[in-house]
Amino acid sequence: MNMYDAIVIGAGVAGCDVAIELASAGKTVCLIDKSEAHVGGTCLNEGCIPAKNFLETASYIKKSSYFKNCGVDLTLNSFDIEGLKHNTSELIAQLKGGVFAQLKKHNVELRYATASFVDKNTICVRDDNTNELIRAKNIIIATGSMHKNHPSIALAEDKIISSKEVFALKEIPKSILIIGGGAIGCEFATFFNALGCEVQISEFTPNLVPSEDVDVAKALKRELEKQGIKVHLKSNVIEHEIVDEGVQITLDLGKKQEVKTYDKVLISIGRSPNTASLNLNKVGIKSDRGFIEVNSELQAIGTDYIYAIGDALKSPALAHIASYEAKRVAQSILEKETMDEKTIFPSVIFCTPQVASIGQSEKELKELEIDFKVKKHFFKSSGKAKIKGDDSGFVKIMVETNTQKILGAAIIGNEATELIHQFLIAINSNLSTEDLSKMIFAHPTLSEVILEMVHT
Repeated sequence: MNMYDAIVIGAGVAGCDVAIELASAGKTVCLIDKSEAHVGGTCLNEGCIPAKNFLETASYIKKSSYFKNCGVDLTLNSFDIEGLKHNTSELIAQLKGGVFAQLKKHNVELRYATASFVDKNTICVRDDNTNELIRAKNIIIATGSMHKNHPSIALAEDKIISSKEVFALKEIPKSILIIGGGAIGCEFATFFNALGCEVQISEFTPNLVPSEDVDVAKALKRELEKQGIKVHLKSNVIEHEIVDEGVQITLDLGKKQEVKTYDKVLISIGRSPNTASLNLNKVGIKSDRGFIEVNSELQAIGTDYIYAIGDALKSPALAHIASYEAKRVAQSILEKETMDEKTIFPSVIFCTPQVASIGQSEKELKELEIDFKVKKHFFKSSGKAKIKGDDSGFVKIMVETNTQKILGAAIIGNEATELIHQFLIAINSNLSTEDLSKMIFAHPTLSEVILEMVHT
């Protein structure tokens, strides 16, 4: 029976990162995933990378009318979705090649099989030809997540789809209903809208992107509606029927019901963990709806050497969080000083306009009864935003009243997903607005909005 220092189940961002970190320190590591196609996980194969590549393409189309105002006629004669799919596949292949190179460089043993627990140190590895037991002192669960099923609407043929099937579409639909107004739903709404599709969003809660700042959420709704996207809040699908023309949907909008037929329906209500096949009960691992419960060291509660990271946890399903958790676990196993579990991280959404946030929100600070004030500045004053053809949105920060320390920030607008990292550095460095006010920002840049804001 093969014995390793560590077995990692799942070769997504979290699994690959922890495997490489341990192997580079001299540990023997076996990394298990279902197939070569799965290496890189959701992020690389059907999430972050392909989605952002699709969105980047849509952004070029979105700005074509602005380019014309600047004297450049980029009239769109056609859109070749097969070309975009091919470009995306090549991008994934390039990045995946880098992952394989790193695994090989650090002598990580990569096996394509399914894995399940036999006991706290033993994993059963099954593929088409073998059924083998392997052992390790440390076992890391990094099995990722999958599309969350809607309680009453199942995926059907090519008419009711998840985000995964978007990347396999043969043509852009004439109309689409997106059920779920979170990050993924809003991103795909702007993608389809840019390509001339009639888009509607149905969100069950009172706001889009419910985990984000309320002011940002309201501004995002206004901006999406300006683009022609219809947004229904506090709405619910109560009936659906697959018909020849697509999917007939009955929406409960509170005061009325609306019946409409769409070419496609996209279900985008979150992610569910891939832990059902692991036989967690064999080793007494506790879980809640499939999410593994862990202690502050990311060890599965009730165990000493079984860890869980990434989307297998209830932590935000973000690739950068998964990578961070991988590093923490590796440091724990290597008996190094571990990273702070409370380190703040940015949340980013790549819709148009972009949304980003970090630190404590206005709502959280009010609940904690912390004395703070809000500073806000709009991109309309930014020369660079106007040059880029989009001056919508604003930067908003929450500042502790006495110390002027920056407690949190939220941005909606041009390059929000890049600008937010300035606040990542500011908050982690305990900088105040006075500290920022003494700095010199280049002109003309979007970053100047931050400087102008702290001076208000």
